[in-house]
Amino acid sequence: MPDRHFSDGFHSGFSGPRPETPLAAVIRDEVLGSSRIGTAPDGAPCPCILFRDYMALCLYHPEYGYYRSGPARIGRGGDFYTSPLVGDVMGRVLAGYIERMAGERFGPDEAVDVIDWGGGTGRLAASMLDAWEEAGVSRFRVTVVDSHPAHLRLAEETLAERIRTGTARMIGTEEADAADWSRSPVVIVANELLDAFPVRRLVRAGGRLREWGVRWDGERARPAPCLTDCDDESLRAWLEDGARLMEGQTAEACPDAEAWLRRLTGRLGDALLILIDYGDETEELLAPYRMDGTLVCYRRHTVSDDPYAVPGQQDITAHVNFTRIRGALTEAGWEELWRGTQKAFLAEHGALGLLQAHAFTDPFHPAARRNRAVARLLVGDGMGEVFKVNVFGLRRTGTSAFGQAVGP
Repeated sequence: MPDRHFSDGFHSGFSGPRPETPLAAVIRDEVLGSSRIGTAPDGAPCPCILFRDYMALCLYHPEYGYYRSGPARIGRGGDFYTSPLVGDVMGRVLAGYIERMAGERFGPDEAVDVIDWGGGTGRLAASMLDAWEEAGVSRFRVTVVDSHPAHLRLAEETLAERIRTGTARMIGTEEADAADWSRSPVVIVANELLDAFPVRRLVRAGGRLREWGVRWDGERARPAPCLTDCDDESLRAWLEDGARLMEGQTAEACPDAEAWLRRLTGRLGDALLILIDYGDETEELLAPYRMDGTLVCYRRHTVSDDPYAVPGQQDITAHVNFTRIRGALTEAGWEELWRGTQKAFLAEHGALGLLQAHAFTDPFHPAARRNRAVARLLVGDGMGEVFKVNVFGLRRTGTSAFGQAVGP
């Protein structure tokens, strides 16, 4: 993944005209009807909404949101790739890890629900189920959770045979959020899920902590950035009222993801959380060289730093702050069981064992494709270092349920 970069919101990686999208009119009305006041670049007061609320509309508006409408967003025909699309390596490594950990945590025989939250088109679920089937393991049922109708349709096609046999199913996020997952052992796999929550963007401006908002630029008929007051006392305390930021420095926080984890863990019994995402610790994310935060946009496999272009038709994302995530889960009674880079996780838990010696000259032979996938995930394009894996379990007395030391 490239380093995230965001300047002032007016520089775009996209060329050509920017017609007003259907969502832009919704955003205009939200902004102009807001009682929140911001400060435009020329110093003039203006109505605005928080950037967090703008990002939520762009991604999750029920009719026009990026993750609620349109075609599938991942893969060759979408806007970006995820690790499960790089062959079946991630799914097979996770299958082996979950099988071993479930045996230690839940016992050797009890049925386990694996919830692939934000599972997209079902590729990760299919890879895990393939691995378990080949190993003769039948204790796992996978539920794919996603909010995008096109993703759920593709997952239904990918997992059609498993749906018929009862080892897989798909549900929407609203149903999953309302479900009681406490009645049986559960493993939650959240692969590139937390980065999809809307973020708040804090900035030190004029010697004090402020927050990025979004105004409506009537002249250009598009949303645009502005500054507004930060009225969240917990965020002010986290940044010591801005003192941890340099003048002009922006940082993201994601209280929505932290609140979602607290709600989810409150509905779990004996469970395991596996969080896989790009991100880092607070110290790194607030480093002086990160003046513009980590926000970035993806559209048609092109990276942009303009979140105000084509609302609802591009992905908007930021690095996950794992220090804050860990704090939220620790406060909720969970313990960290493993932490490290995706590269370390894959190498430690079986990826190298998937390499196959072969004499095939066909580059598309399954053995050759899997070898390339292993190489790409471990050393190929930096994903293995930028992506982190964090594993949590409900805190128990005595030693760790997995008997593992926490460390990179």
